Amino acid sequence: MPLSLRSGATALGASEDKQFYLRKMLSRAVPKKVHAQFGLKDFVPARGGQSVEWRRLSAFTTSVTALVEGTPGAETIPTVVTIAATVNQYGMFYRQTEVSASQSIDDLRAEGAEALGEAMGDAYDLLTRNSMRGTTTIQYASTAGSRLMVGSGMRLNAAELREALATLKTNNAMPFDDGGYKAIIHPRTEADLFNDPTIVNAFKDAGERGGGNPLFTGKLGRYLGCDFYTTSNASIQAATGLSVTSAGQADVYQTIVTGKEAFGIVELSALTSDLIYHPAGSSGVWDPLNQLSSQGYKFSHTAAILNNTWIVSIEHTTALGVE
Repeated sequence: MPLSLRSGATALGASEDKQFYLRKMLSRAVPKKVHAQFGLKDFVPARGGQSVEWRRLSAFTTSVTALVEGTPGAETIPTVVTIAATVNQYGMFYRQTEVSASQSIDDLRAEGAEALGEAMGDAYDLLTRNSMRGTTTIQYASTAGSRLMVGSGMRLNAAELREALATLKTNNAMPFDDGGYKAIIHPRTEADLFNDPTIVNAFKDAGERGGGNPLFTGKLGRYLGCDFYTTSNASIQAATGLSVTSAGQADVYQTIVTGKEAFGIVELSALTSDLIYHPAGSSGVWDPLNQLSSQGYKFSHTAAILNNTWIVSIEHTTALGVE
């Protein structure tokens, strides 16, 4: 006859069935950081202050008037355009106790450093995006005449892209060294473009054959001389569009189409981006029992539009967004 468990006792299997911790921590959801790669980048040297100024000579108005013999005509006065900005520092940090540092199952210092690096890159990208979306060259989709009038069905499509590119070319915006202009779009906007028959037919009829075609890769690549970069960091002006009965005001998406040297980015050369770690005991009287370590990041940054006529913001809704 099997032995019965005494009152209050538990079976050996149940008491030893412990949860197993997988040592590898899961990946984090991180946006693609694309905005800063298209800016004209520079640095302020040490002891150069924090204020920066870009300058350019305005193009002369071309004269096609014939000169009168012996007369030089009217003098042309050059105009210098200046753009000013201030470089600021940004950063964040966290503290860790000596107990968690030594006894934690996970390597929080290593994982924390990686997470901080991702956060720093994300902050850098968002700061640049916020500058770019402030362009004064705005194209409202479809029949809208202002952001408040952007509403249902006003999508980014082939016609809107042709208009934006025509604006840049009319303004003599320089393409990038690879010959193309750059468009930064949201994933929901990308979905709309893949639903546009004009674009789909172009890829189908004139695009690369086989697995490299955008219809297979899901990456738009180049269309009409414009390269597309998709990121969830693309600008959304939430609830700023046309009022909708069911969901309030529409979310307005901003697709940025830019040429070369349309905006600039500046850092301080003596205070470059840095991940900073202070071990327990390094803080003196602020950590009297050597209990706390800290880890953080710091970087310097400013961005400014250098030529508003060389960067266009197309404001539109998306089929997958609120409209």
